[in-house]
Order: sequence, then C-alpha cells, then structure tokens
Amino acid sequence: MPEPPPPADIQSRDDVHAVVSAFYRGIAEDPLLGPYFASVDLDAHVPRLVAFWTSIVFQSGTYRGRPFDAHAQLEGLQARHFRRWLQRFEATVDARFAGPRAARMKQRARQIATVFQSKLGVLEAGDGTARFNPNAAPSP
Repeated sequence: MPEPPPPADIQSRDDVHAVVSAFYRGIAEDPLLGPYFASVDLDAHVPRLVAFWTSIVFQSGTYRGRPFDAHAQLEGLQARHFRRWLQRFEATVDARFAGPRAARMKQRARQIATVFQSKLGVLEAGDGTARFNPNAAPSP
C-alpha cells in the first residue's frame, strides 16, 4: 500500500484559519491554559488571530495591533504556560502542514513566545536556546 503524500505547505488564509481554529478548539479544557481562555470570546478573537498569523505566514505586514499588551494584563503567566502553548501550537501546525510557510509560522511563534517571556520577566534559562537550536534539549 502506498504511503500517503506528505502534508502540503500553507497556501492561503483559509489554511491559516484551519490552524488557528484547530489550535483554539478545546483549549478551554487544557488544564494549564484553559483558565486563561475561560472568558475569551473565541468567535470574536479567532478572526483577529487569523489576521495576525496570515500577516506573519505571508510576510504581508498587514496586521496592525499590539498583541503583547493583552498578555501583559494576564496574571500569573509563567514560562510553563508559554512552553505548553508552543507545544500545542507546533503540534497543530505539524498535524496539518509542512513546508517553508509552516516552518515560518512555528519559528515566529517561538520568537514571539521568547520575546513575550523576556518582557514579562519569566523567561527561564535555556528556553530561548532550546527554541532556536534544534539540537538543544527542551526545558521540562
């Protein structure tokens, strides 16, 4: 039996929407991240996230916003929350797409998570190194 073809790369805004929707589907049930999304209206939030990630994936620079500001207002964010978010996000991308745009989406997610943690003062030693060096051991 022939093997199925590898996943295609992200080609459109609809593909980005598929990743974002799949990622946030069920996030409220995540024991670590769920409490941060309990009061978020995802029907209203997802289109904004799609615009953000579409701008990143296609390097269009069309998104205008300040995503850090919303995160700065969240009480109790720690490095473990960002690690879990990245784990879920990368698994969601990998389950659907492979290629340069999918890789760009994951790389930018790692960069953004690292910058946000640094600004919040919660970046743990080794997190940045592990995220940008595929040979480094990930933090627990």
